[in-house]
Amino acid sequence: MMVIFYLQVLVQISNIIAISKHTKYKGFCVQNNMHVEPSFIRELCRSNPHLEEFMVAADILIRSDCYLIDSCRRVVEQPNADEEEVDFVVVGGGVAGPVIAGRLSENPNWTVTLLESGPEQPAATDIPALLSSAISTKYDWKYSTVPQKNACLAYGGVCGWPRGKVLGGTAVLSGSMYSRGHRSIYDRWLKNGNPGWGYDDVLPFFKMSENNRDYGTSQVHGTGGPIPVQMPTDVLPISRTLIEAGKELGYEHIDMSEADPMGFSLAQAMISPARTRVTMATAYLRPHLRSRRNLRVKINCHATRLLVNAATRTVYGVEYVDRTNNTRRLLVRKEVILSAGVIGSPHLLMVSGIGPAEDLAPLGIRVVQDLRVGYNLQHHVASRLGFRLNVTHDRQLSYEALGQYLKLRAGPLSTTGGLQVSAFLRSDRVGPTDPADVQLFFDGFAPNCAYAQPAYGCTAPAELVRMNVRPVNLMPLSRGTIRLASADPFVRPKIDPNYLAEDADVEPLVWGLKLASRLIHTRALQKLGATMDTTAAEHCQQHTFATDPYWRCLIRYHTRGENHHAGTCKMGPASDPGAVVDSQLKVHNVNGIRVVDASVLPLQPNSNPIAPIVMVAEKAARFIKDTWNR
Repeated sequence: MMVIFYLQVLVQISNIIAISKHTKYKGFCVQNNMHVEPSFIRELCRSNPHLEEFMVAADILIRSDCYLIDSCRRVVEQPNADEEEVDFVVVGGGVAGPVIAGRLSENPNWTVTLLESGPEQPAATDIPALLSSAISTKYDWKYSTVPQKNACLAYGGVCGWPRGKVLGGTAVLSGSMYSRGHRSIYDRWLKNGNPGWGYDDVLPFFKMSENNRDYGTSQVHGTGGPIPVQMPTDVLPISRTLIEAGKELGYEHIDMSEADPMGFSLAQAMISPARTRVTMATAYLRPHLRSRRNLRVKINCHATRLLVNAATRTVYGVEYVDRTNNTRRLLVRKEVILSAGVIGSPHLLMVSGIGPAEDLAPLGIRVVQDLRVGYNLQHHVASRLGFRLNVTHDRQLSYEALGQYLKLRAGPLSTTGGLQVSAFLRSDRVGPTDPADVQLFFDGFAPNCAYAQPAYGCTAPAELVRMNVRPVNLMPLSRGTIRLASADPFVRPKIDPNYLAEDADVEPLVWGLKLASRLIHTRALQKLGATMDTTAAEHCQQHTFATDPYWRCLIRYHTRGENHHAGTCKMGPASDPGAVVDSQLKVHNVNGIRVVDASVLPLQPNSNPIAPIVMVAEKAARFIKDTWNR
């Protein structure tokens, strides 16, 4: 039976090759010893057995595309020495880590090693339409929260927390939108005792990372950086309709990266000219993996402890476990840079004795420095409202779509569907000059397992488009914690985001859902036959649909978290009892270590998180260079 199955798969592959053999994306070398293992794609539609052959064929073809695989610029696992010494160790290969490692390795006299717990990024995640398809796979830590009292009530209070366990980090699992947040957020950092972190201070570091293909070099944007940023080149009709609907409600079309973004936008994203998504590993590491002998990236190497001299409070290295489950040590001559994210960074600090004494001592951990590590956790919380369009869904997952993408980087797989559009808005809870406290996302109009045609050359049954409007609270008041459950570094910490503990956090989402309802009823969307899904959500049937009590019930029972987390190693002056790092991102009263990732953000920007994290990493690299070039 297996022989027949794979013969059928080969037939399907030949169909795609016939379509895509004249691809214009050539010139990428094939590394003879490069093995690209089967990816999550073959499991993506496992709930539908009729798609099995198709998904296996799709996986093989995607893994055979030299441009996507980019085998000569991918990390190849190498033997590990039991103990090594380098100038800098960067822990974490998500968003910030590759930026730091890439910038520090510009100095050929410095040796830099980056440790990443997960494997290499699978090629399929570079395809725009598959942007979140790796969630709940081996590339995801698959965290979950402790039971919440005020949120996720339909799921026993337990909320899922996708986090990237892969080179590229959580950006591999989520969208690639580029936005920065309101200038007053950064000015508040400055006002609260962080010199050099006001908006005017950080703007040059945003610009230096960016290669903006829409606005060019301007007061706001840059073109000399390694990250390509652009609006969609193939704008879908639904995207234009959503922009028009926003105009009907009085909102302008904006640049999402301006100092006070307010309105609707064709969202800029980190997309290459070849219509592939760009992670920070792609932008900052891959171009240099073969040319810089002083740069080394170790994947499948999980950091378990910082090596700390308790007497001098000095970090002198990292202990890690490699893919063969051997414990090894990596010593540093200069610094350890901790970029393991809002969960990983505080976790590693605490198991190493740097954290709240009242939490560490009961677990038998010797306290090196008593700091409020793991506190100040912030997270953007969302809800959603569904609607239908009287339009046939033509963005199908099919052999033709695969062929179009592999040959021309065009077709349904080359776009993100409704996520081409986003909006930043002020609810009725904030003043006219305050930062936007609500962001809108639009899900749908993208190929997925529900819209698949596994038979080559056939027309799929007509399906009407279903979409969601997803309002997000960008300025939550509630604060949570990351706390140790054990001194064992392999025991997951307790994640308590404390969602919606402040009643005021619900109201911007209520406003956002009402705005979404108004949007659905605009003339622009009514021309497409838009109708709101009025099916009452489970546990909320006792409330009249679309009333405030119904919206509040929906928000608390069916809570949705974005992949936007921050704050657990707060930046602040020594006089701030909640601060973990200073304005140079050095851990207070501990030598030899900085934290550089979203965990240091004292107040989370009201935006997508990637651009602000990159800015922090660019600025940190400058701090480190200035320190060691003296």
